[in-house]
Amino acid sequence: MSEGKVVGVLLGGTSPEREVSLSSGTAVAEALETREWTVRRYDYGLKGEEKHGSVAARLEHALTDGDFADIDLVFITLHGGAGEDGRVQSYLELAGVPYTGTGVLGSAVSMDKWITKSLVRRAGVTVPEARLWTVDDPLPENMIEADWGAVLGWPLVIKPVNQGSTVGFSIVESAGEVPAALKKAAAYGSKVLVEEYIAGREVTVAVLGDQALPVIEIHPSHGVYDYECKYTKGMSSYTCPADLPERVAAKLQDDALKAFEVLHHRDFSRMDYRLAEDGTPYLLEGNTLPGFTATSLVPKAAAAVGINFGELCTRLAEAALGRQGDPI
Repeated sequence: MSEGKVVGVLLGGTSPEREVSLSSGTAVAEALETREWTVRRYDYGLKGEEKHGSVAARLEHALTDGDFADIDLVFITLHGGAGEDGRVQSYLELAGVPYTGTGVLGSAVSMDKWITKSLVRRAGVTVPEARLWTVDDPLPENMIEADWGAVLGWPLVIKPVNQGSTVGFSIVESAGEVPAALKKAAAYGSKVLVEEYIAGREVTVAVLGDQALPVIEIHPSHGVYDYECKYTKGMSSYTCPADLPERVAAKLQDDALKAFEVLHHRDFSRMDYRLAEDGTPYLLEGNTLPGFTATSLVPKAAAAVGINFGELCTRLAEAALGRQGDPI
């Protein structure tokens, strides 16, 4: 299907995850080129910044100005921001340009960790207990101790509602550390998630189409799989398939498929968990546009079932071409 087809790889952007997106987009573009696709790279984090503002506004300008007139589909490799929250997807829908991955609704829902929790819990998926705090909420000391500390326990995880890659993330051990952590998270948006900390193992499950791929266990070098461990070579190691009892692995995969459906994901995504010491999996979030280099977690899981990186990229591109006009 790739013969004569032109794919625009959308990469970079302006979110805090820009550098990761550049790596993903470059890897996808090179993989598709080796499989005879004609590839064009589009980085709207660099083009027309003064004139067109945000990446979504620049994309809107590109669509109306004819930049995408002769391409057959867009392969989205943006991470965070407008690329992952449904805005870019909505412009592509309006322009009638097919694109890879989850649609507008699923992207918007999954970018909000609070909404994600509410939906997957109703589907029977276990999530950490949490509170939602906004920048306009009061912050009396007794509320932190009596509610957050007493109910959720210490330590607490504090993070933005709508960021990935542990951007703005903190683990706090006491009430005195909370204000600074809230301020750090609120730098990325007015809503902040205050969540119980789940001691245990870091695991993830990728979903490809209707298939849950093998569980991956992540071994960060310093306890928490933060931005440094994710993107610094040698700071983490991985086991795929994870060394888990069959029933635990099956539960993780089953929960991932439930979340994939209820969150309206499409084509592929990745579900991140903490696996408690008693074997209970706690879903932390669903990523509609996870990292996508040949060594990223979704491609690792695909490789474990015999799907190499080039084939994976081709599958996703062909899936986009096959559903022109589908707005979901």
